[in-house]
Amino acid sequence: MSLRLGLDFDNTVIRYDAVFARLARRRGWLKGRPAATKDAVKALLLAEDGHDLRWQALQAEAYGREILSATFFPGCLDFLRRAKAAGHEVFIVSHKSKTSHFDPSVKLREAALLWLKRRAKGLIAPANVRFAADRAEKVRMIAHLDLDLFVDDLPEVLEHPAFPKDTARLHFSARPSRLPRAARWSEVRAAVDDMAALGPAAYRAVERTTGERPARVERGARQGNNRPLKVTLASGAKLLVKRYLVDARDRRERGRVEFRALTLLWDNGIRRIPQPLYLDPNGEFALLSWIDGRDLRKKGAGRAQVLQAAAFIKRLAGLRPGSYPEAADSRRCLGDYARHIERRLSRVREGAAELKGFPQARRFVAETVVPLKERLLARFFVETDLQGLDLEAPLPASQRILSPSDFGFHNALEDAKGRMHFLDFEYFGQDDPAKLACDFSHHVAQSVSPENRRRFVSQLAASLPDHELFLRRVDLVYDLVGLEWLLIVLNVFAPETRARRRFADPGVSENALLKKRLAVARRLAAALEREHRP
Repeated sequence: MSLRLGLDFDNTVIRYDAVFARLARRRGWLKGRPAATKDAVKALLLAEDGHDLRWQALQAEAYGREILSATFFPGCLDFLRRAKAAGHEVFIVSHKSKTSHFDPSVKLREAALLWLKRRAKGLIAPANVRFAADRAEKVRMIAHLDLDLFVDDLPEVLEHPAFPKDTARLHFSARPSRLPRAARWSEVRAAVDDMAALGPAAYRAVERTTGERPARVERGARQGNNRPLKVTLASGAKLLVKRYLVDARDRRERGRVEFRALTLLWDNGIRRIPQPLYLDPNGEFALLSWIDGRDLRKKGAGRAQVLQAAAFIKRLAGLRPGSYPEAADSRRCLGDYARHIERRLSRVREGAAELKGFPQARRFVAETVVPLKERLLARFFVETDLQGLDLEAPLPASQRILSPSDFGFHNALEDAKGRMHFLDFEYFGQDDPAKLACDFSHHVAQSVSPENRRRFVSQLAASLPDHELFLRRVDLVYDLVGLEWLLIVLNVFAPETRARRRFADPGVSENALLKKRLAVARRLAAALEREHRP
């Protein structure tokens, strides 16, 4: 993400220490006393004179005729090169009068522009250099430029009452400060990299929510439809910044749905989840507590983990949904199962038709998926008819629960004490628990034995009233949900799904992703074919 970066000039970008020390020695003012920095030279002269006239004379010479002897602070030039390569726009905003008050013949702004032209070599556009007559005007300029970050060596600028609240501040100083501080340009660069990874609004939200600046930002190991970022603060504390893709082609408000769900569960004492800390007003990101734990996707889950998963769903089933919104792709009646199959298949067929360089996708859909769908739906309609079931009859309230919808060990972590913590509630809402049970059994991103799948379903049934109705629905829709998971695997054929994958992982290879998903879909189709041959 490209940023608008603002930098102070004097004593932030440009370093005068050697210039002042050399000029003072040349005039014989130091008399052998050690003074290697600008501040040390100033302190000696003021202590000796009791006034600042010699110091003003030295300033006029250093900032004017001798400015080309000044250097970048170490690392600043590299920072500017990296910023340009990353696409960031850099501005200089300096509190500098046109001429020296001590010697009006010295044109200070012209000298500064000459130094930038010679030293920065095109890294900062002349139009991006602004000079202010006083501190208040400087702060107004910073606000007008709508900067994401401003770096200054003077806390008086950064703490000014009119300093824009939406511009992050970084105090360039080795001395202790109440402000977020950087002593080296490498630290400024790290802060900019972190802000680019998080986004300016999320970076500021971390500062406001925690009172600390991010010290390190890392990509999360789990990418799906969002971009998770692990943020380590200066204190060592950690939190999760979760960025959600907001796309006009996908009307789901994933961020708002998840934050509302986490808030509901947290308020009801359900704590094996991330704590919701902050939600962006636009729903583009959320701040959540960080959970350390072991990923079970490779090792698989055993009996103890399955029982904990069932216990978690039991607690959700104990919360009465009331008027809570529907889960994504929820099932209100049996007929919804067939309709969702048709809708997903239509989307997959359209996407496959658009993949001009991937003809095997179209063949697989036409020759395998469509005939399989016809057989499974025909079987479903026959069985529901034999049982005298009305496909359009709404499920009774007692047969619906609050569901994470995308639930399983792919969205869970096991902590050091063996306790399961559950993640990802972007699809949360009211739903048929039979769908959740079948999703859990068919989910392609987790490894659970058939015995433990049955155990999960049995535990869930025990927590529901009229559990025989629940088990009957599980039996009726089990294979349809299996087919739906095959279609979910193939949803990468749709361009909006691939856009979400690129958002979550910009380095993803679309061709490799398509081939991998097609291979998984073939395996799932073969399993369904074996169980239900004509």
